[in-house]
Amino acid sequence: MKYDRQLDAPSMVEDIKALQVKLDATKDEDEQRALEEDVTGKMLWFLWCGICAEVDELLPKVVNYIRREGAMRGLRVVCAVNPSLTDPSDDQANLQRIMYDAGANTSKYQLWLVARAREQAKWSGTSRGIPTLGDQGTAPSTSLQTPSTPAV
Repeated sequence: MKYDRQLDAPSMVEDIKALQVKLDATKDEDEQRALEEDVTGKMLWFLWCGICAEVDELLPKVVNYIRREGAMRGLRVVCAVNPSLTDPSDDQANLQRIMYDAGANTSKYQLWLVARAREQAKWSGTSRGIPTLGDQGTAPSTSLQTPSTPAV
């Protein structure tokens, strides 16, 4: 998995702090969950990038040491202790998804805000050009099916 080698740590910390302030001021449970996911994702992504940077820096040194000292047996022990990540648990998969979303700058909170605005627009009138229940509008669809054409 790739990571952001040019991560702006101070900016990331400020983003996390700003999200935490919003979270602390929020009363709506759905909004809280979305903000919690964004905070968690950004923190996981920040840590992942730091860990990867450390590994990138230290791995060549470790490999050279193993080659120089002939410590292949120790490397086999390390490999045997490392649990397989090929089949993560549901919790691990969920945390990975949250982290990957943060790495891709996908904000659950922003998606929630858009969904809430659409829901509010759906229930308000059409006098402002906002789509109503019977109007599909021009909102993008996540459905894989093609829209059906009414029979005349």
